[in-house]
This record gives sequence, structure tokens and C-alpha cells, in this order.
Amino acid sequence: MLFIIPNLVASFKKELFYPLKSDNIIVLFILWKGMVIMMSNYKSFSELKRLARVQLQGKYGTLIGALLIQELLVFFVSGLPAALLPGTDTLSNTLYYIVSFIIQLIAGVLQAGVSFMYLKAACGMEFGIGDIFYCFRHNTNKAIKIQFVLAVINAICMLPSDILTWKYPITSLEAYDEIIMMYSVALLCMLVYVVITLAFTPVFYMMLDFPNYTVKDIFKNSIEVMKGNKMRYFLLDLSFFPLMFVSVFTCGIALLWVIPYMNMTSTNFYLDLMSCRTKQNQADEF
Repeated sequence: MLFIIPNLVASFKKELFYPLKSDNIIVLFILWKGMVIMMSNYKSFSELKRLARVQLQGKYGTLIGALLIQELLVFFVSGLPAALLPGTDTLSNTLYYIVSFIIQLIAGVLQAGVSFMYLKAACGMEFGIGDIFYCFRHNTNKAIKIQFVLAVINAICMLPSDILTWKYPITSLEAYDEIIMMYSVALLCMLVYVVITLAFTPVFYMMLDFPNYTVKDIFKNSIEVMKGNKMRYFLLDLSFFPLMFVSVFTCGIALLWVIPYMNMTSTNFYLDLMSCRTKQNQADEF
């Protein structure tokens, strides 16, 4: 729409000065609708980040506390499969991946709670550390189903890396070629997963924002909303790389501030998407 409006203006420049005809009315309508769409442009990265910094003022303590609890829980629970199933035989490996898959589902429910907490914070509502456990009490089944889909996609994407690990286990740190190959394949698999799941970035936000949506509706609307915005979100995430890199020199301590900053910016990205979508839908109704 934005690309055809200048041509319309040029084509009908003279006609618009004459008494209104049906064609003129159509042109004016298209121009007006185009202006509405232009007014609903997405916020820039700097605007989203600036808004996040304002929203984070006075809230870092709670968000950092929630982050520490989340990371500690994920860290200890993620270590259970290796501790309970130390063997390398086929049965142990199979059980290991089954248990790991179940843990991913639990971690997804926790992540949904984190999304709930940041939505409340971004909207100026009261929130607390306990909000990260919200989805263990509400919408648990829906959160598990959503995470199940994401976990299956992850399992499929990581399958080549897992097969290599099973067939060619590394028994010595001196096997440099094998280690490089393993990490290269794993990195490629992770990249494929990231590209595929960019379309599903707002699924937990949507689950909380639209409680009447089914899981199918959530994924369908997520794909629709992210159409044309996947690269924007990827670049937004990438823009935090300098802060992540600098955090290395603080032994990761700075991440306690960087991660909430990233999460709040991502939440604002979602809210901005939905706001623009609402404006466009309103324009389409006229």
C-alpha cells in the first residue's frame, strides 16, 4: 500500500482539484487509509529499548531475583538426566533424551510465567517473583502443549547432531577434528532451529494475552503476526550482542541486568506488533 500511494498521487494530482467524482472519492479513501497505515508504523529498536529502560526503573531487584530463581531451577533440573542416567548404552541414551524432553516441557511452563511477569511489568501492573510460577497454576496444559510443539521442533532440528554424538562419542580432548565437527554440526542445527522458531516468538505472550485462543489459534496467529517481522526480531536480538560480549569481562554478572533489559525489550516488541495490527485491522474495517 505504501508503495502505490505516491503513484496514485501523481496520476490523480490534477483530477483532485475538480469537483469530487466517484473516482476521486476512491482515491481520497485510499490515501486516507494509507495515512492510517503509515501512522501505525512499528517502533524503532531505539524506541523499544528506551521504553524498556524507563519501564525497568525501580524494578530491577524483582526481575533479577526472578531471573536467578529461574536459572538455578533450570540448571539443577537440567543436570538430573546426566546424574540419573550416566551410562552410554542405547537404553541409557534413550532414557536420557526422554527425561530431557520432559524437563523441556517443565522449563516451557516456567518460561510462560516469565512472559506473564514481563507483560505485567510492561503494562504498568503490579508484579512479583511468584509470577514466574503463574502457569503452573493457570493454563498449565496449554503451556505444556505449546512447549511440546517447540520441543519437537528442537528435537528434529538437533537430530543430526545427536546422531553424530551417539555414533562417534568423543573420548579424548585431543580429538580436535572430531570436536570441531561436532560443535559445527550442533551450531548449524541450532541455527536452523532459531530460524524456524522465529515465527513462534510471541506464542507465550499470545497465550496469556488471548486466553480463549486454542493452541492451534496461538501458533496460527503467531505466524501471521511475525510475517515480515522475523528478521526485525532477529536483528533486535542481535543488537544486544555488544552488551552480551562486554558481560563476559564481568564473569557474567552484568547479564543479571542485560537479560531483563532484553526480555523487556522483547515484550515491548510484541506489544508494538499487536498495537500496529489492531490499527491496521481498524483501518481495514472502513
